[in-house]
Amino acid sequence: MPIIERPDLIKKRRYAPAGLKLILLVAVVMGFWLRTCWYSKQEEYYEISNIEFENQTMSSVDVLFDVTNNTGNSKEITVLIRIYTDTEFEMASRITSIEVEPRSKKRYRKMIEKWSRPLYMDERLSHATVEIFVPTIF
Repeated sequence: MPIIERPDLIKKRRYAPAGLKLILLVAVVMGFWLRTCWYSKQEEYYEISNIEFENQTMSSVDVLFDVTNNTGNSKEITVLIRIYTDTEFEMASRITSIEVEPRSKKRYRKMIEKWSRPLYMDERLSHATVEIFVPTIF
């Protein structure tokens, strides 16, 4: 019987050239840069205004706000709603998505139900902020 020798694959290992690694690194950095540019430009495309409270109870509140879409595209955007008390304590926050129509101004109502703690005796909800949610990598 003939002896069959198996080839040793460990010695013939091929590595990616340094130039290719550099090109991939530059592409990743450019991707992160373009992503941050897109998220910073979104504030010009979508205007959020006229934030109000309605139907306030001890455990929930409805937040009403207007969103103006200045683009010609329909898109689903993610917004972050935060509710503060008169002592500047953040009572609740919620991430939700809304569908915006092209070149329109529309009023949205979102219910916030989960408080971080109960309201104290003389404490009231003072204001809310609604902003476009920017996901972070780190």
